[in-house]
Amino acid sequence: MKEEFDLTHSDLSFLEDLANYTFESKMLFCQAYSSRIMTSSEVSAELMLTSNIMPWELEAFAAFSVIYDSPEAKDQMNDEEFCNIITLLRNYWHPELTIAKENGTYSDYFMMVSTLQQFPVQGTFLQKLFRYNFFFNFKNDKLNMKATFEEMFENEYRQFELFAFIIFATCSLEGQNLLQRELCHTALSKAFSIGSVYKQLSIDKNEYKRLLDGQYNGKILDYYYGLKIQYLYPIIEDLDCSYIPSPYLVVNAVTASMLNRLTLGKNALRRRFGKEVIEEYLFSIYRELNTVTWISREFEYFVGRDRRLTPDVLVEEMDKAILFDTKALSPSLKMRQFDKEEIEKETNTYATDILQLYRRILDLNNGHFTLQSVFERNDIFGVVVVLEDAAIPKHKVYDRVFEMLKEEGLDANSEICDYIHSHIKVIPLYQIEQTVLIGHSYMECLLNQVVERSKWDDYSFFIPKKDISCIPTFKSYCDELKKEAARFLTE
Repeated sequence: MKEEFDLTHSDLSFLEDLANYTFESKMLFCQAYSSRIMTSSEVSAELMLTSNIMPWELEAFAAFSVIYDSPEAKDQMNDEEFCNIITLLRNYWHPELTIAKENGTYSDYFMMVSTLQQFPVQGTFLQKLFRYNFFFNFKNDKLNMKATFEEMFENEYRQFELFAFIIFATCSLEGQNLLQRELCHTALSKAFSIGSVYKQLSIDKNEYKRLLDGQYNGKILDYYYGLKIQYLYPIIEDLDCSYIPSPYLVVNAVTASMLNRLTLGKNALRRRFGKEVIEEYLFSIYRELNTVTWISREFEYFVGRDRRLTPDVLVEEMDKAILFDTKALSPSLKMRQFDKEEIEKETNTYATDILQLYRRILDLNNGHFTLQSVFERNDIFGVVVVLEDAAIPKHKVYDRVFEMLKEEGLDANSEICDYIHSHIKVIPLYQIEQTVLIGHSYMECLLNQVVERSKWDDYSFFIPKKDISCIPTFKSYCDELKKEAARFLTE
């Protein structure tokens, strides 16, 4: 994409020009450029760089194309006009960034908001579908997610993941190059024929406007970084046509967004889900690693008469141990609006979770509960596993942890603080999943960062792997989904 504008600006009035272009031309351009950054397996960072376009820019373009739309529009959008608008979107300078710059917090705020926008759409889409296949089909004596899901969405989850697989594979750049235009059209038509799924993932253009206005009270500025409606409803209808401006968002719509829809306003369900499902999912995939020498779910122990529970999943790998505590945490939408109270709240939540895990490690060191083997403190790691990362600046989280240590009268000398900072982490589930599903222990990622202080506050500790040997359940899932998609398309 050719750069036309080099300077930042603080005026969003250029968006009004979108009303001059037909809705169809705007949607088709967005879909075409979205396909350029999709491989057959993921939204590719490499393709983002070579195409010079980011997912959040495409998502913002699509949202503003709906907001600024006129039935009288006659102009057809072309490449130059599309690129100019995208570049203006990219170079817009949000007023909150000026405040952050003056306060010396620009890098923290910019990284936080950028991460919140960018990370949710990245990663291998089959891994996301595998995770939510487990989530939405889970049932035990305390929770039946399968029944809850099917009652709300009027279909089994298999139909949703099949739909998402076909859309992603067909709309990706590789898929389009591999298949002829006619075959792509046939595949999309077949997917759209799953009417109950289509109904749950589509939205009329005017209803889109109404929901967005209700979510942000008509404040155009909040739309810029805000969560777009197409995360929930990736298919936008207008008259007799259906558009998928960002096809990769179909995967988000049937995974994280579908969970949010299922648990919206149901705090008890969300808590039960966090306790029962995420913990069991992590246990089930980690136990398949051949590096694991011992693994256990949580169990109770006593300190005097005080009944306590260990972290949710306890793992030994030769001479090291990891204690995992799972949390069904997702970042508040207010964080995208630079809401300082919400940022402070999330910071305190993360700090509290880290401190709680540290207390459990102290209990382990003091012999109140035991693993299979005995470990020195520096060989024990703690990981707070969050469903979705709020991307809080990690140095602020640890500063709050150290304040809490002192407030509670716990030892907070430099050695203790360094141990907590280097050995106890808040990590999103997908980072662990990226490693474990391809047959590697996450221990290597933890050991890699611990030796360099400069890495302790990184957002990601993931180490890309070229040698891939998928764990059996993930390989079986992928093989079966691909076969089922092939059967469905050839029927």
